[in-house]
Amino acid sequence: MWWWRERDISRSMVALVASLAALSLLGLVSHVPQWLRGDNGFDNVTPGLLVVGGDARGVATLGGGVTVSLYSDGMRVMRGDDLLLQTVISGSMLSAVQGRVEGSGTKRQERIERRFDNIRVDELVFLPGRATYFGEVFDGHRSLPFTLRVELAGPVIRLGVNINGADGVIWHLDHRPLTTGLPPALPAVNLRGSARWLDPGALDGQAAYTSSMGTDVGVGPQRVARGVDARPEGRVDVHVWSDAASLTVSSRARPQG
Repeated sequence: MWWWRERDISRSMVALVASLAALSLLGLVSHVPQWLRGDNGFDNVTPGLLVVGGDARGVATLGGGVTVSLYSDGMRVMRGDDLLLQTVISGSMLSAVQGRVEGSGTKRQERIERRFDNIRVDELVFLPGRATYFGEVFDGHRSLPFTLRVELAGPVIRLGVNINGADGVIWHLDHRPLTTGLPPALPAVNLRGSARWLDPGALDGQAAYTSSMGTDVGVGPQRVARGVDARPEGRVDVHVWSDAASLTVSSRARPQG
């Protein structure tokens, strides 16, 4: 009966090879999106440290049920119990870069020479309808001062930052499912794992993308290169090549379902 044993061994070997091939294919498929993704001219600027001083920590009420909160785990903008905007968890909510961007339209290439990816927020000044944060972005050798304003402006909430000495600003936002472009700023496709430059004709603050939260997000100012990089690591980086950058967010989420 030796030939039966050989046949069993052969079948076992075939099954083993098939299993290994399936696992290899699974690994290949899981990496294909990242291989195919490309950077489309974007540099990957990873969030650094977020340090929030006692005078900046807490919740500010902007009116109409809208609040902005800042703690060591990030910034949240909410209306009642509805989350409208969330920065990355336990990382810097924005970075400043020095360098330049080359090209035009939706075909550009970033040339980043220095990045300030850590942020320290020292102070919060509150006025009716507006929360203003003061602090600095820094690397291991140098820091740049910033002012960040969050205000309720009718149907939208506007976040605007000025960073003296920066050539560009990158907002680091927490990724949400169904992050989808909104024409004419971006194509109407799921942005997961892709990086795209905004159409230069998109107005300052015009809605550029939406997500499962039911809010629309716009980017400004219009006169500069702007882009959205939905990173496979699970965050959305919004690139703005200016020392002043803004986000506009719907002040009320659309009903889901």
